[in-house]
Amino acid sequence: MVELARAALVERAEALQWAAARLPLASDLEAVHDTRVALRRLREAERGFEGCLHQPAGRRRRRLRALERALGPLRDAQVRLELLGEVLGPVAVSRDRSDDPRASVGFGREVVAGRGAELRPGLRGLEAEARRCLADAAAEEMAWRHREMVGGPNLARLRRMARVPSVVEPVPGVTPGRELAVVQLPRFFRQASRGQGDSAGLHLRRVRTRRLRYRLELFAPALAPEHQVVLQELRRLQRLLGQCHDLSVLVDWIDRAAKQQQRELRPALRRLVVRVELEHESAQEAAELELARLDASAWWRTAERACLG
Repeated sequence: MVELARAALVERAEALQWAAARLPLASDLEAVHDTRVALRRLREAERGFEGCLHQPAGRRRRRLRALERALGPLRDAQVRLELLGEVLGPVAVSRDRSDDPRASVGFGREVVAGRGAELRPGLRGLEAEARRCLADAAAEEMAWRHREMVGGPNLARLRRMARVPSVVEPVPGVTPGRELAVVQLPRFFRQASRGQGDSAGLHLRRVRTRRLRYRLELFAPALAPEHQVVLQELRRLQRLLGQCHDLSVLVDWIDRAAKQQQRELRPALRRLVVRVELEHESAQEAAELELARLDASAWWRTAERACLG
């Protein structure tokens, strides 16, 4: 048990060190995601071994959680920029505003107008400009939040929290790793199997699924080999729920961003919102169908027995 705890904490602290070292590189877009994942996995490891090792777990976990939250807005901006390209297509930087009613006289001319040329009417122009404005807003937010993170005190705090523990001492009478997994995992399976069907309920199940996955990874050496199949299914479910959540957040963000854009762009922005809403409905339906399949087949209980043998 002691060796399992030491190895898990050292491995997760080293992963956080590597992710934090890449964080100042603005070109490394995965560094923010990897840092947040490393923070969560380290926090779950310290929570899982709480009471088994001499460590200042409670206060330290609160600091890890605070750093994860500080990185949240930067990661959200990155996800929005990625989703804009995936859902709405590549952003075309163009001076064409062809559905501007004031430019209707120019109908029949070139689609992309050169500098100083008149504009051709149609539907594509303002939507292209609306997409460009949204992408510019997301990129601008991403840039200043990255500067804020790298230039502020959070980066130094992150590096301090990523130090590998030099000494991890066991508490006398420690529970063996196998028994500790048997005590903890059933509660996580029960939590992940419960939830409502609305957006808030789906998000809650996403969080609980993620925590179950991290706890399974933590106790992997003490589990039956079948736990690998369970982990694959949890990763798939987490991707479906994550896509649903990200699209829901994107719809709200476009609604807010539309109020800050020029009035002539707002009809095009409303059309873009409808397209994102359709993608969100499709993603939510896929997540709900997968959850319904797992719940109806009593998969959670079967997966629990498979992991614990």
